[in-house]
Amino acid sequence: MVEVAFCIPIIRTDYIGKYLETLYKYTPHEFRVFVCDQSVDGIDKELIKKYIHWYTRPHQNLGFAKGANELMWAAYRQGYPYIAVSNDDVEYINKRWWQGILDEFATDEHILIVGPESPRVPLWGYGRPNCENVDLLPYKEEYTEEDYNYLLAGEFHDIKEKYPDLPESFPLTKRGVIDGNAAWHPVFKRQAMEIIGYFDERFLYGGGEDYDYNARVYRQRYRFVASMKSWVWHWWGQSKDKISSLPPELFNRESWNDLDTLWPPALNEGHHCDPWGHYTDSSGSRHPLSRVPEVKIDPL
Repeated sequence: MVEVAFCIPIIRTDYIGKYLETLYKYTPHEFRVFVCDQSVDGIDKELIKKYIHWYTRPHQNLGFAKGANELMWAAYRQGYPYIAVSNDDVEYINKRWWQGILDEFATDEHILIVGPESPRVPLWGYGRPNCENVDLLPYKEEYTEEDYNYLLAGEFHDIKEKYPDLPESFPLTKRGVIDGNAAWHPVFKRQAMEIIGYFDERFLYGGGEDYDYNARVYRQRYRFVASMKSWVWHWWGQSKDKISSLPPELFNRESWNDLDTLWPPALNEGHHCDPWGHYTDSSGSRHPLSRVPEVKIDPL
């Protein structure tokens, strides 16, 4: 049985080869690969023939949200139990990563989405202070079992000594989950498409759509988490943080990221959107945030 479809919207072609090579090397269960190729020159045809099952090439950069949605909708229609949406600047490092995702889902029926953690930007999420530039393990072509066991153990005793400015909340010895995940590699149960829906395609070109999705998930009392049961290398920000180095024709429309339009403070006692989809009133009571009803899906 095919367990999962990997949906990868791309705008650059220099990471996808390593992504696909390591995906096949370190993912033991049967899967399918869906790619929305929004790059200027296109992926090498040999990569497509060797690794990719479903390939589409739109006339322009649709943006991350729409590129991902087109792939997710195709995968959903084909009935896969899990749908993974991934940035392309990812490398897989150990065969236990996928079972870790499944194991996290099994801990709580309210979890709709699970993402792996990355040794490069570890323990990051909207539910925890940003811990960028903290390498739990340096980049390697091959990670040993000892390396991976170190990540799974979650006992990072030496980190505070190396990085004394880390916040006190940094979990040095506790393995767990981080609620409010950043969506660089979320794995969705297919039910998430039915309960929550898809990314709002107003977000262009990337950034904000996962914050909005988190709020929609938690507003309905479900969870969107990153798991320390699963580790995947992520180079982090190789497209959206490096737009100036990419071909300008990829960005021929105005970028958009305005959460107040979707979660109007006027409807929420002056409160802005947060990733938990709730706000606290003056008496200390929690209330679901109000959002505009439409989750926008743009025609091509």
